[in-house]
Amino acid sequence: MDFGTIIGCGGTMMTGDKIDLGSVTLEYRLSGDPAKPVVAFVHGLAADMRQFAEQESYFRGDYRVLRVSLRGHGGSSCPEPAGRDDFSLEVMARDIAQLLDRLEIRSVHWVGNSMGGLVGYQLLQDEPQRVVSLATFGTTAELRFGTFAIGAITVLKDLIIRLKGFDGLCSMAGRAGSTKPEAQQQIIEMMLAAAPPAMKYAQMNIGNYSYLEVITNAGVPFLLIRGEHDRAINRNLRSTLAAFERAADTRVADVPGAGHYVNLDEPDAFNAVIQDWFGRVCGSAAVSSHETPDGEE
Repeated sequence: MDFGTIIGCGGTMMTGDKIDLGSVTLEYRLSGDPAKPVVAFVHGLAADMRQFAEQESYFRGDYRVLRVSLRGHGGSSCPEPAGRDDFSLEVMARDIAQLLDRLEIRSVHWVGNSMGGLVGYQLLQDEPQRVVSLATFGTTAELRFGTFAIGAITVLKDLIIRLKGFDGLCSMAGRAGSTKPEAQQQIIEMMLAAAPPAMKYAQMNIGNYSYLEVITNAGVPFLLIRGEHDRAINRNLRSTLAAFERAADTRVADVPGAGHYVNLDEPDAFNAVIQDWFGRVCGSAAVSSHETPDGEE
């Protein structure tokens, strides 16, 4: 995967379109036939829209594909001065709603990784007409860390930065995010492009939340993709899976060999799962460009 030239909010310059929302400027890419259903791919903490470059290439022939870098990530700007409230899930979901309004997009099929999945849940909760279906990976719908635990994580990251620098923190996190060298490098590059305040304050806001009622009450299809080696998330999925059992339309797909960043670790398997999912929630006619003609291998 070619990540291209970068330098942006965290020190890199990104490629992509920009839209000024007033409080921040968001980086995004929108491609594909305007008549097709819109599918939105949204990254997690410290990543950016480059995470889904391969998915844009794969799906834009069948769908209208939206990728976006959340505020303070990639080429999207960071509020100055920045504080914890600037990186709440509610604020980030509001950014997306404004972006959709500016792009004249009424609703999307959402695919979110980690914090990107949480922003999808939040958008579905706040403006349910915006989200037609919700697929997540590396995301649990409920997490109940106490104030002390959240504070300890922040202190630990600050300590690592003091000892090893911001580059050192990104390198450690990249290696922890995947066992595959190419994916590790991609993760590190994205983290280096994130604004340190975004990494710090967003982290504080994703340790204590619950979207279980959204799952049981929203009435939209939900997909949960589990990476085999995403142990930190998988051990916190019990309440999410219980909510899936109570909801009307849910699916769980397991991807062997993948960690937290399933689409980077196992892109072919990830694309196959999402293609099947889109075929069901968007209509099967839209996936024909990736079907193998009869008689061909």
